[in-house]
Amino acid sequence: MHALKIVPMTTLHLDGCAAIVDSTPLFQRYNYTGEMVRAQLTAALGDPRAHLLVHHGGGGDAERVNAFAWFVARGAFDHSGYLRLIAVAEQARGRGIGAAMIELLETQYVGRGGLALLVSKGNVDAQRFYERLGYHKVGQLPSYVAEGLDELIYFKN
Repeated sequence: MHALKIVPMTTLHLDGCAAIVDSTPLFQRYNYTGEMVRAQLTAALGDPRAHLLVHHGGGGDAERVNAFAWFVARGAFDHSGYLRLIAVAEQARGRGIGAAMIELLETQYVGRGGLALLVSKGNVDAQRFYERLGYHKVGQLPSYVAEGLDELIYFKN
């Protein structure tokens, strides 16, 4: 397998990130659109606590985004890092891209307050993914992000 091309996000990647959100049914359940993520990521690019990563197509297709991650240093209770959002395009799933992005963030933040994230209670595949990476379910937030959709809190220290 070729080396993964994980790089800091730039404005060139925003349309690709928006396209991933628009094509992912999970985001549709939250009424979360590509337009919304584009606006939020644009603002986050100017936030010194935000670490935005993308996996792109490489070569002459550097704008094609296969995955992106939005991490906020000290974003969980002003103590732990918080993985606010991670998404992998359907055609890029199962290639280790999401795990590589998280592991890159962990090298900087696990052990210095740990890393927290939320997972939809109904997203069993994501729960298994995070558990394989060593995260532990530590709580639940009923209807936290959207009414009727409970979130599970996962943490790794």
